[in-house]
Amino acid sequence: MNDENTMTDEKKENTDSAEGRNIQVHIPPDLDYLYRDIANVFVGAGDVVLEFGNFHRSMPSNATISNRIVFSIATAYELHNRLGQALAEAQQQLQQSLNK
Repeated sequence: MNDENTMTDEKKENTDSAEGRNIQVHIPPDLDYLYRDIANVFVGAGDVVLEFGNFHRSMPSNATISNRIVFSIATAYELHNRLGQALAEAQQQLQQSLNK
């Protein structure tokens, strides 16, 4: 999180590769960060469902699903590509910092 953006709205330019259009994304300053321990993925004929939840602290073998998000197949592929790219970049930066 960038302290510079804590008091003002954050805006980002985003390219939607599935349709090749530029979108200006508005991120409100009071947007909550949600921390989740588990994720489930279900793929249907026309959409992908992601479920996120947390383990119960007193009963670690139990969990509760708190969020369910539905994506189109195209958006799910875009998420997959962006997440893979972001993780690869983070891994590369970590490796570079360890090699110093």
